[in-house]
Amino acid sequence: MTTRARRDELTGWTMFAAVWLVMAGAFNLINGITAIHKSKYYVNEMLVSNLSTWGWIILVFGIIQLLAGYLVFARNDAGNLLGVAAAVIAAVIWFFFLFASPFGAFLALILNGLVIYGLTIGRDTRYSG
Repeated sequence: MTTRARRDELTGWTMFAAVWLVMAGAFNLINGITAIHKSKYYVNEMLVSNLSTWGWIILVFGIIQLLAGYLVFARNDAGNLLGVAAAVIAAVIWFFFLFASPFGAFLALILNGLVIYGLTIGRDTRYSG
């Protein structure tokens, strides 16, 4: 009697979503650390009064994105949920930048939409034996 082990494989879209979450998380992590470290650099050029606060917010969001990407690579369902939540939040934030930076915001909206798609289409379940 042979037994077959069920193996969940990442599809191409899910792999794309995981890679994008890790890349965006690393980028936001670096931006957050830079904003915290150089919070006095943009004092007169920013619309916000405290860049350090935004640095901490971006840093935490980057850590969440990195964690979501890692969990997707580990084939954990919590990673899909966390990744979709992070992509939705990022898409909502980028939506408000459509008039300030149309090309960049539109590109970010498309990429976040593809991350959501990649995480919600499911995994390829095959049986190995």
